[in-house]
Amino acid sequence: MEQKKEINLDSVLESLGPYGRYNLFNFVLLLFPVLLTSFFECGFIFEAQEQIYRCKVHGCEERFNDTSWLKYAVPTNAEKNLPESCERYAPINNRTIVEQCLPDEFTNKTIPCDSFVYEEGQSLVKEFNLGCQEWKRALVGTVHNSGMFAAMLMTGAVSDRYGRRVAVGIAATASFVFGISRAFSPDYITYLVLHFLEAAFGGGLYPSAYVFAVELVGLKQRVIVSAMCNMTFVVGVVLIAVLAWFVDNWRTYILILYSPAIIVGIYVWFMNESARWLLSKGRKDEAISTLKKAAKINNLDPRMLDLDALSDPLLKPINQPEDKKSQFSKAIRSSIIWKRLLICSFLWLTCSLVYYGMSINSVSLSSNKYVSFMLVVLVEIPAYIVVVIVLDKYGRKRTMIVTYTTCALTSLLFAFLPRSDLWSIPLYLIGKWSVTLTYSSVYIYVSEVFPTNMRQTLISVCSTAGRIGSLIAPLTPLLSEYHKSMPTVLFGGMCCISSLLVLMLPETRNVRLPDTIEEAEALSRKKTKEDAM
Repeated sequence: MEQKKEINLDSVLESLGPYGRYNLFNFVLLLFPVLLTSFFECGFIFEAQEQIYRCKVHGCEERFNDTSWLKYAVPTNAEKNLPESCERYAPINNRTIVEQCLPDEFTNKTIPCDSFVYEEGQSLVKEFNLGCQEWKRALVGTVHNSGMFAAMLMTGAVSDRYGRRVAVGIAATASFVFGISRAFSPDYITYLVLHFLEAAFGGGLYPSAYVFAVELVGLKQRVIVSAMCNMTFVVGVVLIAVLAWFVDNWRTYILILYSPAIIVGIYVWFMNESARWLLSKGRKDEAISTLKKAAKINNLDPRMLDLDALSDPLLKPINQPEDKKSQFSKAIRSSIIWKRLLICSFLWLTCSLVYYGMSINSVSLSSNKYVSFMLVVLVEIPAYIVVVIVLDKYGRKRTMIVTYTTCALTSLLFAFLPRSDLWSIPLYLIGKWSVTLTYSSVYIYVSEVFPTNMRQTLISVCSTAGRIGSLIAPLTPLLSEYHKSMPTVLFGGMCCISSLLVLMLPETRNVRLPDTIEEAEALSRKKTKEDAM
C-alpha cells in the first residue's frame, strides 16, 4: 500500500507567505508586549535612579534663603563639584542647631549626616528617605531581577504545557496588576515586595511573545523576526529615558509604564494559538484549523497547502512501540542536551550581565545621564540590522565568537586606557554594540537548538541562568567604589570565556527547527561528522 506523503510545518509556513496579512497582523500584536517588556525590564533604572542630596544643617536651612554658608558647613566633593552627600562639618561644642551659620561656628572635623536635603522632584530616594543608603537603591534592581529569575522557572512550564497565548496573557495581566499596585506603595518594604511579585508573575512576557512570534514563520524568517523584536525593545528603552527626563514623579512614571499592559491582557485571548505548539502536543486538527484561518486571511486556498498531509512529530507508526518515557525524562537523560543547556546558559548569563551592566553604568559616562543612556541604547539598532545580515551569511557560531571577542577587547581597553571622551565613549559604545549583537545571536541560537516540545522550558532554563547575570548587574556600579575599572574588567573576562565555549556548539544556519529530542541531538552528530571530514 502506498504511504501518503507527509509535509513538515516549515514548508507550510513558507507556502502561507511569511509577510502575508495574517503574519503581519500577529507580529504587530506580539511586538506590542515586546515593547512593554522593555518598560518593565529596564524601567527601574530611572525609577530608582541616583539622587543628588546633601546633609541638612539645622539652623541654617530655616533662617537663610541663600546657601552661601554651605562652604563652611558641608565639605565639597572636588570630583563632582557638589557638596558631599553623607557628611558635614561638626559645629563647635557639638551643638545640635547652628545659630548664625558663620565660619567660626564649624570645625574641620566631619560627622555623618542625620538628615538630608534632596534636589527638586518626587523621586523614590527622596520619598523613602534613602539618603546615604546606596545599597537600598541598588537593591531595587536586584529584587526586580530576582523576580525575573523566579519567572523563568514558571514561564517555560506554563508556555509548553498550556500554550504560548496563555503564557503571554498571564504575564501581561500580572504586570498590570502588580505594576500599578507598586505605584501606590506606602513604604519601601511594600515597594520591594510588589516589585518582586510583578517581575515574578509578569517576567515571562518577553520570552513567551518572542517564541510565539518565531513559531509563526519558517527557518528563513527567524532572524528577521528576532531583529524586529529586538529593535522594538530598543525603541521602548529609549522611550523610558525620554519619559524619565520629563516626568520627575516616580509614581506617575510607573503608572504611565504599566497601564498599557491591560490591553495585551485582553486581546491576546482572541489570537490563534501557535500551530507549531499545537502539533507538538498532538493536537493536529486544531493546528490545521489555525493554518486554514491563516490561509483565508492571506487570500490563499487552504487546499493548495495539502494540510491533511502535515506531519505530526509526536505520532508514531503503528508497528513502532510507544515510547513510555516523557519528553522531559528524555531531555535529562541526554548528555548532548545537557551539555548544550549548560553552555547556552553560561552564554546567556554573560550576555545579561554585560548588556544590563553596561546599560546601568552608562548613566555615569557624561553629565547628562539621559543622553548617555539613550546613546548607549540607540547603538543597539545598528547591531540588530547587522545581525540580520551576518547570521545567515557567516553562521551563528562565527558571529558569536567574533562579537564576544570584540566586546572583551573593548571592555578591557576601556578599563585600562585613561578616561577621556575621546577614548572612553567610543569604546563603550562599540562594546555595547558588540554585546547587543551577541545577545540577539544567542537568543536566536538557543531557540534553534532545542526541540519544539521542550523549547520554551529549556529556553527558560537558559534565561533563568541569564537572570543571575541581571541580578548582579545592578550591583556592578558599587564595584567602581573599590576601583573604577572593576565593572568593565568583569565584563571583558566573562566575554573571553564565552567566546571559547561557543566552539563546542553545533551550527544551525539553514537548519529547520527540531521538533523532537532526537532531531535536536542530530544537530551535534552532524557537527561531529563534519569535523571528522
